[in-house]
Amino acid sequence: MRPATHPAYLKLELAERGLVLDPSVRIHSAPFRSSTGADAVARSLDLVLPQGVWVSAPVEERATAGSPFRLLVDGDRVVLVRRDPDGVETLRVEVRAVPQPRFYERHTTRGTPMWRVAAVHGSHLLINPAGACGFSLRGTPCRFCVEGAPATAERDAAAPVEEVLEVVRAAFDEGAAEFVYFNSGFFDAEDGGMGFLAPYVEAVRRHFDTLIATQVHPPRDNRWIDRTYAMGVDALSYNLEMFDEDALKRHCVGRARYIGRERYLEALARAAEVFPSGTVWTDLVVGLEPPQSTMRGIDALAAMAVVPVVSVFRTPEAVGPRASLDGAEVAPVLARLYRAVKERRINMGWMRDLSLGITPLEARHFAGDGARLAVAVQRLTRFRLGALAARSLARFRRRLRVRTVGESFDASHV
Repeated sequence: MRPATHPAYLKLELAERGLVLDPSVRIHSAPFRSSTGADAVARSLDLVLPQGVWVSAPVEERATAGSPFRLLVDGDRVVLVRRDPDGVETLRVEVRAVPQPRFYERHTTRGTPMWRVAAVHGSHLLINPAGACGFSLRGTPCRFCVEGAPATAERDAAAPVEEVLEVVRAAFDEGAAEFVYFNSGFFDAEDGGMGFLAPYVEAVRRHFDTLIATQVHPPRDNRWIDRTYAMGVDALSYNLEMFDEDALKRHCVGRARYIGRERYLEALARAAEVFPSGTVWTDLVVGLEPPQSTMRGIDALAAMAVVPVVSVFRTPEAVGPRASLDGAEVAPVLARLYRAVKERRINMGWMRDLSLGITPLEARHFAGDGARLAVAVQRLTRFRLGALAARSLARFRRRLRVRTVGESFDASHV
């Protein structure tokens, strides 16, 4: 299979360029999931590509002008088609449309549309209780950010814990997601935002048997990393975005100015010492720094037992024109992604079904035939028994570490 036709590469290209919806899709819109909520059906759709690769593809007309991809419905099949600039069809592949969760149409007891509280991405229920990015509030958002935050967003507008629990229960009751993924954009606190998320994490841990991931910014004190684990977080991300320091300063002004590249790397290394293998990760955006720099970042992160996840920015106009992704350049990056994690014997079974990034498991094709073991791991984690075993193992490991983590927790005086 050529790199440009492999599902992992298609995922990156679709995330970057989006796709055009054929009229047949608009007629048969019911089977499709908006990945961003009921008011944004025209912005992006969740699809599953061959080999079980998830992608959230932009479909907003302004963002997808010139995309070579078209999605159409042919009988009972959903088909992805790619054409070259001359209109010649170069790819036709069947994909799976992901139904929109039913809870998107419901409201909480407070009257809030549930899709405003949580959104499903892959197998994860993504919750940002504050709905604000601290970098955006200070006028220094990442230049490729599509989430951001309105300038008027305030911390006081955070969703109540009870409302979040209500939405989590609705999503789990219909089987729309398996895991909970909390995101916080606060960065200017001693805790990096975990203090704000703590009541939500503790409430979900108390009421649901699930794995919990959080994406926050590095705390100023490493003791908050220990506390994060102690409160019940199973997987943790401090998102560096890119490894090259100059590129970070150019594209992620807030990260570089208020936190700094070295602090991200220090915190990631510490977290990898505390959390189980394969549960600490960070994104590296492909295309905004030289491929060699991204690969150096992959090697450095894997050496710290941190899982790199390769992602692509979705608003090229925000950073100026550039060429589209080159399969010949991306293929070595993805091959390095798989090999680096495998050589360090980092567990690859935790990072899966991410619709917004390429995991080491998804990159295995580019590493040749030596990836068969990883396929077996992926299949195990896809079964409910594997998920139950993972949750049991997480609880057992946390009990083993509770004394050590508790000592650091108490020493933090918070």
